[in-house]
Amino acid sequence: MLVFMGFFFRFGALLLLCAHASAAPKSSPVNVESAQSPYPTGFPSAPDQPEGWQALPPGRPFPSLPSDPRDLKIGLRKNSKKELEADVGGYRSFAGWKGEIGGRPTVLHTGLEGGAYFLMVQEGSKFPLHSSDGLIGLYAEAARGRSLFQFRFTHISAHLSDGLYNVRERFSYTREFVTLRTAKQVDFLRLYAGYQFLVHTKPALPRHSGQLGGYAVFPWHWSNVHPWAGADLRVRNRQEGTTWAVSAGAAFVSSLGAPPLRLSATYLKGHDLRGQFFREQTEKASFGLDMDF
Repeated sequence: MLVFMGFFFRFGALLLLCAHASAAPKSSPVNVESAQSPYPTGFPSAPDQPEGWQALPPGRPFPSLPSDPRDLKIGLRKNSKKELEADVGGYRSFAGWKGEIGGRPTVLHTGLEGGAYFLMVQEGSKFPLHSSDGLIGLYAEAARGRSLFQFRFTHISAHLSDGLYNVRERFSYTREFVTLRTAKQVDFLRLYAGYQFLVHTKPALPRHSGQLGGYAVFPWHWSNVHPWAGADLRVRNRQEGTTWAVSAGAAFVSSLGAPPLRLSATYLKGHDLRGQFFREQTEKASFGLDMDF
């Protein structure tokens, strides 16, 4: 229990540090309901910058999607299999451009992103690490009014860890893939669709897959707390299998424009999204905290 409390304390400190780093300066607060933002309260504000090119611009035009269980975020969850899931991710835009395309203001960014997904299993007072999936990649994104566009080139690899040493057979899981996604803001609902192509994969698998989903941050609120809900569907080949997830909970929205902190419950069914377990069926419910960055 002490191990778990120590881990949770350190992770909570990390969440607070990230929330502080993401908040806008007090001298220039961001009002997400202002006329400068086309998005309702609870959705990340569109990045802004002077017209033309800028080095190291803040934010990103296509923010993480909380309904996507494998999008980049910072999170800690306990699931119905007595497993502890931890997600850690980050990004940095290298260059940004603002101007008009087709008569409409547009913001473009290119940058680098990375993330890791850890799974630990409770064994008494210990939480040995069972598996870890890590990714790193490049992105190019655009925000044009209420429409968002994203291109990603990503490398990912997955590994078994000490908690499964001599318990199950390991195999090499590595791939590079291209992802194209688009999203549309419709009132307090953000809908998205995506396509993924495997440039290289080991083990060998069919190369095409698709994604559909959406999430809503509802306008009803208690102080800065808004209810939210979302769903995500990954349509993949028979070997990897289709997986779907539904989520709901409460989003704590910052008045300074910092990323929302979400208390969420998620139900996931289909093939396991972890690389070392991708051939296996899974069904689980999870509950915990997560936030964008």
